[in-house]
Amino acid sequence: QLPREIWQSSGINAEYGHLTLHCVTYNLAELKFPEGADISSILGLEHKPDLISIGLEESSDFDVYPDEENDKQDPWCKEFDRLVADHGYFLVNLTSVWKVKIRLYLKKEHMHAISHVEAVTAKSGFVGGVRNIFKGACTVRFRLYGKHVAIINCHLTAFDPRTLDRNTEYWMYFADQEFEDPECEELYEHDYIFWTGDLNYRIEKENTAVREIIGNGEHLSLLPFDQLKRQQDGGLAFWGFHEPPITFPPSYKFDQGTDIYDTSEKQRVPSYCDRVLWRCKEESTIAASQVNWAASYEVDSSESEEELSTKLVEGTDGKQNEKQKKKKRLFKKKAMEKDDATLEKEHMRRKTLGVLRRMSLNLMLHQRIDGEERIDLEPDTITDASKYEALISEIDRRTKAAVKTPSVNSLGYRSYPHIKISDHKPVSATLSVKFTECPPFLEMKHPQWTMGHRLKVNIKFEQSHEAYSSNDWVALFPENWVNKSKYLSWGWVQKKQKPKGQFKYKVKFSTKSHPGRVMNLQLVYFRGSNTVKPIGFQNIESV
Repeated sequence: QLPREIWQSSGINAEYGHLTLHCVTYNLAELKFPEGADISSILGLEHKPDLISIGLEESSDFDVYPDEENDKQDPWCKEFDRLVADHGYFLVNLTSVWKVKIRLYLKKEHMHAISHVEAVTAKSGFVGGVRNIFKGACTVRFRLYGKHVAIINCHLTAFDPRTLDRNTEYWMYFADQEFEDPECEELYEHDYIFWTGDLNYRIEKENTAVREIIGNGEHLSLLPFDQLKRQQDGGLAFWGFHEPPITFPPSYKFDQGTDIYDTSEKQRVPSYCDRVLWRCKEESTIAASQVNWAASYEVDSSESEEELSTKLVEGTDGKQNEKQKKKKRLFKKKAMEKDDATLEKEHMRRKTLGVLRRMSLNLMLHQRIDGEERIDLEPDTITDASKYEALISEIDRRTKAAVKTPSVNSLGYRSYPHIKISDHKPVSATLSVKFTECPPFLEMKHPQWTMGHRLKVNIKFEQSHEAYSSNDWVALFPENWVNKSKYLSWGWVQKKQKPKGQFKYKVKFSTKSHPGRVMNLQLVYFRGSNTVKPIGFQNIESV
């Protein structure tokens, strides 16, 4: 049993200080699910996680408009549903773009605490004039126990030398997604961002040497040559994201159906392509507060990250005099003399500082760590790689010193070498995530349901929560239900006034709704008829 802090328990609903999130990423290489294959270990069910996120890349089917009806035809997804069905989970959301998918399961005991579930997708560019159906990103975001959470699964550009292309796609997915929740319209505003997928960053070391190192069991010595680590350290992509300590050998690339690294003509260098990372808003806010953004000018919050960071670095308030205009023309002239890679890196540095700058605009109180003054930025911070890397290294140092108790902690990070299906090995991370206390939403009181009788269910709301709406309904499910569409029967919640101005709420099921045999059932309360949200459940037994 993984450690968790339990604040209190009431009936079926337990309130947790920390929940366990199990994230899986698996590139399927377009393979159909092999009949009889055992993939149960990748779900971490022995640890009883509260949430399970499954990210798939290069899936075998192609759902342009995914939903529970057409998704159920995918044998991989059917197997995941089957595996979680007897462990108390339901499917919160599924979405896909081209051949990239994400599925999110939640323990039913927490269904009252999740809301504002939304899915967003982003497609990659073209390859040879043809849409690349293998690459893209899926995001599921939601509120859970008072926190805004986003989980992304993506597949980035392949091939060893295309590191900057992968960085560019990261920024496209990070900066360009917009959400409908008025409290959290952009990705960086979320309390937690969990990023999984085949990120395709490679090991920059000679192939033979890499294989020899792995064969000697010294694969940890490869990590300094990992492209992703280098991009993070250089502040070009995924800066501010954390990753559990890697202890396993590279998860790519194998001969299909084996645990032998690629013996084909291409002989790919074994690499850590499949990753799980996270970012906490609390830490990013502390990082943003360490910099003196020289805000002597009026800040326009509608400006893009690049505009803000360019303004910051060039030291202009937008009202340019002739000297400033001349300086800008010189800046552009020098930029034209640079190669594309140098310009791309400068662009990514602007993006990184621009996100921090945006976060600083929302700070109510700027923090100083142990009395240290905020860091002043020099005019050439963007163009001088050494100064820029020194800056982000110092911000990192101060942030780590300020965060005494991290909100997310790793409980395990592993690959699954015994699963010999794809040319990748699945990778998973089990994380302990801090949430806010939230009392139970409702309580259902019910009798045992006897055949030939109607079922009357009385419902009691907690006063501290938004209660009844006219579109509320209760559905009857088999106990091990996963998909919300698989109910046996349903009924509208009825509201009636009691003496002294109070109200009572109930729902009724006719004798025809009885399953006609002894079985365990669940009554599930749903909020709304358009955006369906389960907010509570109760077990009953039919006799």
